[in-house]
Amino acid sequence: MKPGYSVFLLLILPVFMGISPLLAQHVWLEKLDGTLDSVAEYDKKKEAHINALRENLGRSTDASQLYKDYQKIYQAYQPYICDSAIYYSRQLLALAEANHDVYWSNEAKLQLARAYASSGLYHEALPLMGSVTEESLTAEQLGRYYLTYADSYIYLGEYVGSNDNGAYVTLKNNYEDLALLVLPKNSYDYLILSGKKYIESGEFKSAHDVLMAPELTQLATDTRKYAIYTSVMAYLYAQQGDIDRQQEFLAQAAMADIRASVKENLSFRNLAELMLDDGEINRANSYIKKSMDDANFYNARLRNIQTSRVFPIINKSYQLEREHQRKRLQTLLVAISILSIFLVIAIAKVIRQNKRLAKARQTLAETNLELKQLNSLLSESNHIKEEYIGRFLDLCSSYIDKMEDFRKSLHKKAATGKFDEISRQLKSAEYLDEELREFYHNFDSAFLNIFPDFVTHFNQMLSDDERIYPKQPNTLTPELRIFALMRLGITDGTKIARFLRFSVTTIYNYRSRYRNKALIPRDDFEKEIMKIGGLSAKPTSIPI
Repeated sequence: MKPGYSVFLLLILPVFMGISPLLAQHVWLEKLDGTLDSVAEYDKKKEAHINALRENLGRSTDASQLYKDYQKIYQAYQPYICDSAIYYSRQLLALAEANHDVYWSNEAKLQLARAYASSGLYHEALPLMGSVTEESLTAEQLGRYYLTYADSYIYLGEYVGSNDNGAYVTLKNNYEDLALLVLPKNSYDYLILSGKKYIESGEFKSAHDVLMAPELTQLATDTRKYAIYTSVMAYLYAQQGDIDRQQEFLAQAAMADIRASVKENLSFRNLAELMLDDGEINRANSYIKKSMDDANFYNARLRNIQTSRVFPIINKSYQLEREHQRKRLQTLLVAISILSIFLVIAIAKVIRQNKRLAKARQTLAETNLELKQLNSLLSESNHIKEEYIGRFLDLCSSYIDKMEDFRKSLHKKAATGKFDEISRQLKSAEYLDEELREFYHNFDSAFLNIFPDFVTHFNQMLSDDERIYPKQPNTLTPELRIFALMRLGITDGTKIARFLRFSVTTIYNYRSRYRNKALIPRDDFEKEIMKIGGLSAKPTSIPI
């Protein structure tokens, strides 16, 4: 590699290394914007699924089947509409108590407490959790019991704000540690919680290793679990200061929320804040509106409060942007005014120059037109000459061969004493007639090769009863040959007569007849003939 190329690559490589992450980030945001257009479609599918579950509810009187049906409806509503999730959790609890089933009762209380907490009803969630005894829980329920307590304190801490949530953070951490002790090591909940704990403690490599487990990376991208997983990945990169990857995974989380119709989400609010930092106010406004719409639909007080805190910031950014645009507009107006003055002066000069140039262009155009016509005539003339010179050479060569054959024939007959046959052959005009037919055939063929539409255009100048149609293709009649010679520039009647072996009077009569019968003025007839197949009425003469 040449030294110059090496230096060039060293200079440009950092630029591409800087642009590549930005392009990848922009691609994810564009994908998210495209997915946003399909929100109604995904929500419609979600509603259809819920309606099908509700229609199936109660078809069976079996308590176990009813329990399963309530579970399915709760799972569908839990990330979608918290009020409905609470309602069906209460129905589940009533079913459990009616059947005196401790497992069902604990399951219903855990679900109802989670629904209370996510909707902001913390005073209902925590006492309900206190009514559950750990000894009555199964091993699987115990893990979710600790996670529900941890999530309740997370929500409560977010609600009171960062200044007063120290005690809640401590309680949250304690319950998370207890959950890690009982959750299965390769379960989704264990891996997600382990990853978050590592991130909070600054152990980013360990967090990355845990979060790269196949149980997480192979999740379907249209599920709430995938949305939570990608949100945790975004949290990891945020703590490492990698804003580009944070945006990328938040965009993936937001798309998963849309596809799964998850209304209880943080992805859009977090993305809106990042867009605001990047100065993308329109995107920030679009994402925060989506976040507010989801919070209102889900009916969670906490999410409404969190989202509403961002609106004033976006509004202020809009105002700052408008002020900046106003100042920029003022500067542009001053610049435009100054430029306008120079433009008026320049226009005056240009007008004077244009007047001079107009005259020069007119002269040049006229010259170019004449030159074009001359070039056309020259090209046409060259084509005609090339065609006829080739025919002439072929014809001459053919005549020489025929004369030689004729000489040999006479010599042979003279040598055998057949002088009577020689005399008859010399007196006969048959040989000459045959040569003339071939000569005219060559002329017709060459002419029609140059002007293939000559007969058609010629007839268009005549009435139907005066039009001439050759009997054989690629031939001309004697009358057409007269005007064909004229098209070649041979206008002398004597030369035409000698060429066609007619009298001068015959040639004159033919020309006069067709001038008088033409559909156009008789004085323009022969001029129009000269234009057939060409651009000018000026003759293109060839010697004859």
